[in-house]
Amino acid sequence: MKKISNTLIRENAFAELRRMILSQEIKPGEKLNEKEVAEQLGVSRTPVREAFHKLELEGLVEIFPRRYCLVKGVTHGCIREIHLIRSQLEPIAAYHAVDHLSDEDIDQLSSLIEQTKKLMVEGNAQKIMELNDQFHRTINEASNLSRIVSILNNMQDYIVSFRYSFISRPELAQRSIDEHEEILFALRKRDKEMVKKLVTQHLEGISEYEDVILEDLKPVPN
Repeated sequence: MKKISNTLIRENAFAELRRMILSQEIKPGEKLNEKEVAEQLGVSRTPVREAFHKLELEGLVEIFPRRYCLVKGVTHGCIREIHLIRSQLEPIAAYHAVDHLSDEDIDQLSSLIEQTKKLMVEGNAQKIMELNDQFHRTINEASNLSRIVSILNNMQDYIVSFRYSFISRPELAQRSIDEHEEILFALRKRDKEMVKKLVTQHLEGISEYEDVILEDLKPVPN
């Protein structure tokens, strides 16, 4: 764990613990001790205690008073539910994004795809995942549907390990690149219905591999 600053201690303690759980740096089944975590983060026990309670509200941990905090992490059922939410909301965001993406924005999406192709040769799954997220985030945010964007961004946090495991498989990473190019082509044509259809198909394609990937999730490297 890394030390956190005195500024916004409560928020930082929660954010750091949440990040570590979602990335599986802290794995499901681990028991967290309030005093030990406070020492590792370099803060008092109060912000850690508050962070534990917020994490419990999100369903990421279970608190056993005066004993320990049990990490539950993200369950397979949670991941499936998130993919269902994404498959409904992201095509809508993409549809509306067509009206707001500038030619420069679309050129930037093209650049992201080209960078991803180069990273495929290097086998840099972590960086590929980051560029993949940037591609989707750029389109989503261009929709100007702030509530949907907020939900989608939060969903991405929850499935970081799933996304990394997906991208770590070269054949699936290549398929993702190919589908991104199809989406880009439809964006250049300003074909809203085609964009919506292609994003839907893209997300459905990811869901096809859920069971395989869930059985062999790869933790995201530090």
